[in-house]
Amino acid sequence: MTAVDGELRPLARDLVEPPEWDCPGISVHPGRALRNRERLNWQDQPRGRYRVVEHTCCCQAVFYELICVGGIYQVHKVIQSDPPEHAYTGGWRNDEARHWWMRILMGSAR
Repeated sequence: MTAVDGELRPLARDLVEPPEWDCPGISVHPGRALRNRERLNWQDQPRGRYRVVEHTCCCQAVFYELICVGGIYQVHKVIQSDPPEHAYTGGWRNDEARHWWMRILMGSAR
């Protein structure tokens, strides 16, 4: 915790959950979902064939991928269950997709 203007605020390292499995250390871990987060509308299918642009670390039970489908960006959520569950949100241009990707990483959107 750190004090800003006399108010205690958590540090970024305090908002990140520890990995649930051995971490390969290859990518960022998303922060904990904040209580007042914005809820995204998730669908069960992507808009089409896609390529992965960025991703979070796969050591946690839920990981995310920023994907591109013909110039349109979506976020792919994978819940590592048996069988895995997949969900997709978005349909943004690059700049708006980066905004939502950062909000997912910070925990202010899920």
